[in-house]
Amino acid sequence: MPHGDFRNRFVAIPANHPNEQPLTVVQVIPDLQPSGTANHAIEIAEALSRAKHRAIIVSEGGRMESAAARAGATVIKLPVASKNPSQMYANARKLAELSRDLNADLLHAQSRAPAWSCLVANKISKVPFIATYDGSFSERNPLKRFYNSVMVRGSRVIAPGERLAKMVEERYGTAREKISVVPNAIDFETFNPANVDPVQRALLANQWGVEPKDRVILLPGRLSRPKAPHLLVEAAARLREAGLKDFICIFAGEHPGRSGYAGDVWDRVHQLGLSNRVRFAGHTEDMLSAYSLADIVVCTSVSQGGHRRAILEAQAMGVPVAVSDSESGDEIVRAAPYISDARATGVLYRSGDSAELAQTLFKLLAMGAPARRAMGVRGREWIASHFSKESFAERLLAVYREVARKPAAR
Repeated sequence: MPHGDFRNRFVAIPANHPNEQPLTVVQVIPDLQPSGTANHAIEIAEALSRAKHRAIIVSEGGRMESAAARAGATVIKLPVASKNPSQMYANARKLAELSRDLNADLLHAQSRAPAWSCLVANKISKVPFIATYDGSFSERNPLKRFYNSVMVRGSRVIAPGERLAKMVEERYGTAREKISVVPNAIDFETFNPANVDPVQRALLANQWGVEPKDRVILLPGRLSRPKAPHLLVEAAARLREAGLKDFICIFAGEHPGRSGYAGDVWDRVHQLGLSNRVRFAGHTEDMLSAYSLADIVVCTSVSQGGHRRAILEAQAMGVPVAVSDSESGDEIVRAAPYISDARATGVLYRSGDSAELAQTLFKLLAMGAPARRAMGVRGREWIASHFSKESFAERLLAVYREVARKPAAR
């Protein structure tokens, strides 16, 4: 829906309980292209809609618009991904107008440029503004630090884990009571090995060139520099040098259009003679089949982020994971040194160290398929008990109600 068409299109939705007033929450994210941010926004919309609240997503749109609509969200398009100051200010004025017309209860930003527009809109409209702090943004200079600080300037900061909450507290001096920890949700019913279609799985295996003898190391996510996928390329070279056979590394994610980094990674594959060991599969809609083909799912990120969705999804699918220790440690995977190997759901390795990543992958492949399956079973059990959609919705809606100062049902 264009931004000029939002007036008089909404009616009040009855709440689940007469004591609970329905909320109108406006999420503002850069776009609705496939990404963790877009998935998270859609999950929030689903939680709001399920509780009979009103969910609005303001973004530049993208391929996930239909998924947002299915979750119960109304999508309004504005150029909120822009970092141009004049455009950000124009967005702020439109958001303030939108907030008044929708009688919005709060604005929720999940990225910095949209957050600046939300902050200014808050000053204009007085509608509360909150932000999700889901990454250790680089602070190379005072200007960058100031730009990042918008994420803690609202009424509340949402962090997906305790480590990020502590980082926000220490980095910005944010009062702990202003930070709410809301772990991400995983759709445990959807991400279930029993849901894999054998025909679709076989089609994807054929598309990716995976043979029955191949052991698949899967790296899901965009090929961006902070996620450091080149580390898996370097680790693959070490595995080959160690004599390991019958393995392939699959990079399943989009290539950011404005970056030459993905090309650099591909060049490195050719320099190392790994063309027969590495596949760049691009984005896939069928992640159930992708996870089911994987023997190991890897995260190579060198920046501390939130709960990386792919790692949680992989464990829900019963796949062991290898995770950089920049990834919130025991908040994202159960692994030594936090617990015993007998209870582990994956392995941690030192961030940025391709040699240690290679050792980690060798260890997981060498333990054999039965041991990996047992590790996967533990992973699925752990995800079910710690990252349910119900727990996520309960925590998030409690924050929304508190910030909006609307009572919960009794």
